Amino acid sequence: MALHNEFGKWGEDVAARYLLDRGFEILARNWRHQHMEIDIIAQRAGILYFVEVKTRHGEQWRAEEAINAKKRTLMWKAMMAWKLQHPSLMPVHYSAIAIVIHNPAEPPEIRWYENVWEI
Repeated sequence: MALHNEFGKWGEDVAARYLLDRGFEILARNWRHQHMEIDIIAQRAGILYFVEVKTRHGEQWRAEEAINAKKRTLMWKAMMAWKLQHPSLMPVHYSAIAIVIHNPAEPPEIRWYENVWEI
C-alpha cells in the first residue's frame, strides 16, 4: 500500500473514532459501488450520514475544499445505490471531516461538517 493510502486510512480511522466518541453508529467504511466510494456511512438520532474524509499535512488550502462538484455527484450516486440495497426513510446528511496535522508532536485538528451540502 502506498504511503499516501496509509495516511488516508489513518485519517479515516481518526474520523471513525471521532464519530464513535460522539454516539454515532458506523454502518460501513470504504463502501464501494462500481467506481464510487463513501469513506464512512454512519447513523445517529434517526439521520443517515455519508461522510467524506480529507486528511492533510498542514494546509495551504482547506482540506474540505477538495470535495468538488464531481465528488459530490459521485457521493449522491453512491448514496442512491446504498439506499437501494439498504432501504430506509431516514433523512440523509452529506458530511465532511477534515483531519489536519499541523505538528506531528500534537494531536491532529479535526473539523466536522455535519451537513455540508445539499445535492
